Amino acid sequence: MMRDVMQNAGLEIFAEVGLLIFFGVFLALMVRALMMRRGEVEEVSQLPLQEPEPQHGEVR
Repeated sequence: MMRDVMQNAGLEIFAEVGLLIFFGVFLALMVRALMMRRGEVEEVSQLPLQEPEPQHGEVR
C-alpha cells in the first residue's frame, strides 16, 4: 500500500531536478578546471605542501 502511495505521489520530478543540478555543477567544475591557466594549476597543486601563514598575533 505504501508503495502505491509513493508511486502516485508524483515525486519523480525531485529526482530529475536533483540529477540536473548535479550534472550542471559537475559540468561547471569541469569547464573551470579545463580553463585554468598553467600558473594557477601550479599554485593550487602546491597548496597541500605549504606551511600555513601565521595569523595576526600568533607566535610560532
